Amino acid sequence: MTINGSNHWRFSVYGFLQGSPGGSVADALLQLSKFAVRAVTWDTSKPAAAKLKKAGEKVLSTDPGNKNNLPVALTGNSGAFVVTNFWEHFSKEKEVAQGKVIADQCKRLGLRHVIYSGLEDVKKMMGGKLEVLHFDGKVKVEEYFRAIYCPMTSVSHSFCFENLLTNYKPQNSKDGKIYELGKTSGKFIVRVRYVIPAVWIPAVRRPTP
Repeated sequence: MTINGSNHWRFSVYGFLQGSPGGSVADALLQLSKFAVRAVTWDTSKPAAAKLKKAGEKVLSTDPGNKNNLPVALTGNSGAFVVTNFWEHFSKEKEVAQGKVIADQCKRLGLRHVIYSGLEDVKKMMGGKLEVLHFDGKVKVEEYFRAIYCPMTSVSHSFCFENLLTNYKPQNSKDGKIYELGKTSGKFIVRVRYVIPAVWIPAVRRPTP
């Protein structure tokens, strides 16, 4: 496929560039040598953003809910990988609103396909007895992509293995009998008896037509 005189497919990676998941997607695309990557992030000072700049790729900073800035990042692209960031504001409503803005622009600009980093519908699965905001908000964004017939595949990976090397690095408890996995902010601690090396395989839903 040729775009603007280039034999590369142009692909936007929209969202986290701290390593997971947006940064890893950008790295993988560059290694294929078939894609020109245009990265969109909230903070272009991050190491992953600097790495992409050094590789000669475009790194843009934009407010995720600003529909006026998105066309600059998405115009002329074949597709996009999109992550919405609940943890920026801890608001399901804001995440859904931002996701809808992105979906509208992807549809309007005619992107051939969008890969969205989604999650499972916990509220539906639990019969309304439990709501997990950063899961259920992403479900609403997925539903909106489908409602406006924007070609989209949702990839669900609720936990990245590299988290065990950063925010959730196992720490031995005081009694030495269990490990504690917790965010460095100290807001919560998950206590487990063993840490077993594993590989997380994402669940991929069927693409929308």
